Amino acid sequence: MPAFSPALARKKLAFSASQTMKITMLAHFIRRAMLPLLAALALGACASNKTSEISLGPVPYAMKVPADIAPRISTGPVEGPFRRDVDNAGCLAVTTVYFNPGPGGENLPRTIFMTAYFFPAAKFDAAQNPNEPPRFGKEVVRSGGTVLGIAGPHDTIYDPATPSGRDVVRLNKSIYQPQTYRHLP
Repeated sequence: MPAFSPALARKKLAFSASQTMKITMLAHFIRRAMLPLLAALALGACASNKTSEISLGPVPYAMKVPADIAPRISTGPVEGPFRRDVDNAGCLAVTTVYFNPGPGGENLPRTIFMTAYFFPAAKFDAAQNPNEPPRFGKEVVRSGGTVLGIAGPHDTIYDPATPSGRDVVRLNKSIYQPQTYRHLP
């Protein structure tokens, strides 16, 4: 093997003027366009992962939701004739979660997004009928002799091409996952 020679190395690495210009332009492009783009994507990914907790009181749980959607979530009591059925089944607490459409001219009213039920486990189990959809939501958390049941949409509430539709799709991806909820003392 021949010994290292700086002259030989320069000869092997020699570029034509047009090749040097292309390399310089590429380096300039990377510095000017790609790095800010990558930084913006990284920041965007971080922002979309930020969450806020919404209390489901009187149900003793908090729900994690994307921080940008949290201001449009509200809760309230279950009302109407179904409330009597809920109480008669032995439910300890129940909360309705509303989604308020965002700005942008959608002019849509708030709508019920989901209902959270907090039952003694034995009462929740007794209310289940394998031949029917779950009457008091799907079991999401079972702990300490109690069950958190969630009844949410099975389809999008709004047109998925609208901002509110996209937000509801994002929310719906997590409502049946136990890690979305934190038990409150």
